[in-house]
Order: sequence, then C-alpha cells, then structure tokens
Amino acid sequence: MFGKLFYDGFERKWHDRLASIASASGIQSLLIMRSTPTHMVAVVSAGPKMDTYHPGDEGPKSVNAGCHKLYCEEVVNTRRPLHVPDAAADPEWRLNEDLVQFGLGVYLGYPIEIEGEVLGTICALHNEPYDFDAGSPSLRMHLEDLKVAIQKDLAGVA
Repeated sequence: MFGKLFYDGFERKWHDRLASIASASGIQSLLIMRSTPTHMVAVVSAGPKMDTYHPGDEGPKSVNAGCHKLYCEEVVNTRRPLHVPDAAADPEWRLNEDLVQFGLGVYLGYPIEIEGEVLGTICALHNEPYDFDAGSPSLRMHLEDLKVAIQKDLAGVA
C-alpha cells in the first residue's frame, strides 16, 4: 500500500489545492506525507516554506538511532489527529526535527487511512502561534476535508 501515495500524477493533482489553501491561510507549510517503516516522506508540499520540504524528502522516524519522534510519526502510530500548539514549550516535542532544523514548532496533522492501514498524513506546520479554527472555512476544516478527499482518491472512489 505504501506506494499508492506516489501514483502517477498525485503530486500534480493535489499541489494546486494545497498551495491555494496555504496561501489563503498564511500557513508556512502544508504537506501530504507518506509513512514508511523508518521514515516520513514528503509527497506534496505547499506554502512559503516549500524550500524546506520537497516531494521525496525524508525525515527519519524515532526507530532510527539518535532520532526524535516526528509529529507525523505520532499521528501514524496513534491513528489520531495531533495538534502541537508550541513545541518549544512542550517537553515531548522540543527536540522535534521540524522545530530544531526549520523553526516550525506549531503542528496540526491528520492520519490518511485506507482499508484500516495508515499510509501517511495531511499536516500543517507554522513558525509561530496559529489559530487553526479561525476563518470560515478554518484551516482545521480544510485539513479535515482534504483528509477525506485524499482517502477517497487513494481508494479509487474520487
């Protein structure tokens, strides 16, 4: 199943929608991530921090020696959404790679699940406090809608 997130045209199909939402919301980075046993892999990236994440870039999971747990790794492992309002103030997240390397300490992510298997995440990262519930529709609503649409797409129902 892991390869399904890389079907021909996936990045092209979803990039413009993510870019539009990132631009309208002002979020620094909006990503679709694929989970492998040892890494989280960027599949689609949008937002001003696109120079940070490119399709194919990998972040090592905590199963690798010396690596801290990634936000998206937690979403995959728990199969639940994760909101980290300020990683720098949170002992569980202050060593997270996104904060340490890129200054992105605010996170909201949702699992992408097909047939009982979590394949990856749809997530947003920011460099300062961010209200995911502001606006209509809010960025939280956009992410929830994207999750459903991506799952339908991957299941071949879209």
